[in-house]
Amino acid sequence: MKKIIIFIISSLMLINILSVSAFAVFTETVKVDGNIAYVISADENGGVLYDKNSELRCDPGELVKLVTGILVIENCSDLSQKVTASSTAIRQIEALRVTTAGILVGETMTVEELLYCMLVYNANDAAAVLAEFIAGTETKFVEMMNGFAQRLALKSTSFTNPGGYIHDNQYSTARDIAKIFRYCLDNSAFVDILSTFLYEMPATNKYSSTRYLKNTNYLINYAISDYYMSSVKCGKSGYTQAGRCNCVSFASKDGYNYICVVMDASMKNNDADEANENMSFIDSKALLTWAFDNLRLRVVANTSTYVGEVKVRLSSDYDYVSLVPIEDVSALVPSGVNAGSVLIEPISELTTEVINAPVKKGDILGRAAIKYAGTTVAEVDLAAAFDVKLSTPKYIGDKIFSIIKSPVFIIIALVLLIVVLPLSILAYYNKKKKERIKKLNKRNSEKRNNNG
Repeated sequence: MKKIIIFIISSLMLINILSVSAFAVFTETVKVDGNIAYVISADENGGVLYDKNSELRCDPGELVKLVTGILVIENCSDLSQKVTASSTAIRQIEALRVTTAGILVGETMTVEELLYCMLVYNANDAAAVLAEFIAGTETKFVEMMNGFAQRLALKSTSFTNPGGYIHDNQYSTARDIAKIFRYCLDNSAFVDILSTFLYEMPATNKYSSTRYLKNTNYLINYAISDYYMSSVKCGKSGYTQAGRCNCVSFASKDGYNYICVVMDASMKNNDADEANENMSFIDSKALLTWAFDNLRLRVVANTSTYVGEVKVRLSSDYDYVSLVPIEDVSALVPSGVNAGSVLIEPISELTTEVINAPVKKGDILGRAAIKYAGTTVAEVDLAAAFDVKLSTPKYIGDKIFSIIKSPVFIIIALVLLIVVLPLSILAYYNKKKKERIKKLNKRNSEKRNNNG
């Protein structure tokens, strides 16, 4: 089963090779209890389907362990390597009164076993031991965590500890958590651990019997019907020390794949029983159910869809060229929506207004926004729909006109007007003057000859 899950996740990047997938935000469609909720498609182009305060900073709580887990896996070549829990790592966690796996000072476990404790059971003692093992100290490991955040360009995330216990300078957003989780899904070892419902911890040098660690992500717990979803393949849940609930999950069904993040949700009585429910699970289930039940992938534009036109100069055949999408575009839209309900509008600042011939069919001349219900669900490049040939006479005339309008030509003309022309006029008048003097001298000479 785990191999199937890993195969599904690894294959997601291939879903949209033949079409550009695009998505819409339908935030008003379903209401959630959590102050923050975010649902995206898990395919290569991963568009946003639902967004409620996704960029609002909050305490990520135990979701921080996602980063701790992936850093351990990436920086440990052998997960079967033995690690002994130090007094420093264990004592600092005991003082915090947070969730632990009961790891004892001097207990020896493998890196993999510690990862199961941390990611499946939310054990903070395991996080502390792993951080110390990888970086030498927790402080240095936190530096690695923040380096990881920079590597993923997470501008609204800061880490201060590997377990997720509260700290003023530790924060993240649903959008950043989704990026982290999506990155983690590319690692098969990570997915294998997160998708484990019940982990049997073998005996160690400190425990003589097997310990059973149940996954705290109840979306994969088939025994709790209020939360369980068969489509959820893996995920990570957690609490904050302020008593709020967080959850990130990956779900796959009928060829549709989603990542759902719910943060800052409450524990409250949501039904007729007397127990309080974890609303991050309730919200996640509602959002994913809504997505699977209501959204369908539809072709909303193809390469023959006329979108607009661009003016063309220097051609005798056409004074414009039509624009069409460079490739087919599909979008996740509510069931029953067809292409006629979707608007395709050129983005003016990204689309050429005028172009000179020649133009080749397929030349990219702009970009268009594809909208449904007033929301941009995708963007696509726009290309020329046909060839437009260059007119040689118009080209020559345009070049001549360009030369006449050029600054160099204007400067030369001004020089001629201001300097050469006056000099020419002066030379002309001097020549005329000399001719008059010459004629006058000739007449005077003739008179003297006649008088003599």
